Amino acid sequence: MRFELILLGTNSALPAFGRFPSAQVLNVQENHYLIDCGEGAQIRMDEFRVRRHKIKQIFISHLHGDHIYGLIGFLSSLSLSDRTAPMDIFAPLGLEEIIRVQLKYAGGLSFPLRFHTTDTEQHRLIFENASIEVYSLPLVHRAPASGFLFKEKERPRSMKAEKIEAYHIPYSDIPAIKNGAGYKLPDGQFISNEELTWPPPAPRSYAYCSDTAYQEALVPLIQGVDLLYHESTFCEDKREQAALTGHSTAHQAATIAKMAGAGQLALGHYSSRYQNLEPFLKEARAVFPNTELGLDGKVFEVPLKKKL
Repeated sequence: MRFELILLGTNSALPAFGRFPSAQVLNVQENHYLIDCGEGAQIRMDEFRVRRHKIKQIFISHLHGDHIYGLIGFLSSLSLSDRTAPMDIFAPLGLEEIIRVQLKYAGGLSFPLRFHTTDTEQHRLIFENASIEVYSLPLVHRAPASGFLFKEKERPRSMKAEKIEAYHIPYSDIPAIKNGAGYKLPDGQFISNEELTWPPPAPRSYAYCSDTAYQEALVPLIQGVDLLYHESTFCEDKREQAALTGHSTAHQAATIAKMAGAGQLALGHYSSRYQNLEPFLKEARAVFPNTELGLDGKVFEVPLKKKL
């Protein structure tokens, strides 16, 4: 079952050098989540073969234009495709007003929007379904901003087929066994769950941290995350500018990844002043070796792993 991140846009305020503004899609067990929606996001979806109709939830970090200017176009395209299923949008206060004004003058949609206001100062559960939980991550920026932590739920244990046959276990008892129960034979013998099942793989996780100044308060909230996308708008020579504008450097992003014990770091949200991104990679890998450049169209897959 897939757990993969598809980057649609990795630049900051201005599109430049073939890089679009912030947008990405996380696919968890074929549930698709749109995270930010900068200008041109739906164009990138077509280019990178993302099935836009599969998206049921949208998570917006903050209301700066490079994170929301593609949203009204994306919603309108869904409407033109006769979508009827509701769309849930999680965002800071103000986005609903922006979208409602646009729809007032541009026309309505074929489906309902359900807005959920995120508290950008709190780390809390904001969404869950059968496969995942999503938590808000307070960020430090010039506008109220929240990152997002996606945590896969633990799956049931899997049955050993040969044990079903050996002990003649009725299929009606299998769900309980998958959830941890043992099985009692007709003669009274008890068979432990460990003998009957295989343990599930470890749940996977992804943290999205953009836009934010360097803040170590994030570390305990994302401890042990498998994949971390942390903004790196500048290189270290622009450290003061990063602080003034509420952004981070590649070195700072790598420091957060190292402190959090992340599995992998993806850089992104590059300033348009940079055409060559190799200095970002060099700077970050000096601190956290398992770093990759986030680039438009790049896919980061989190593989299944054994539970410790």
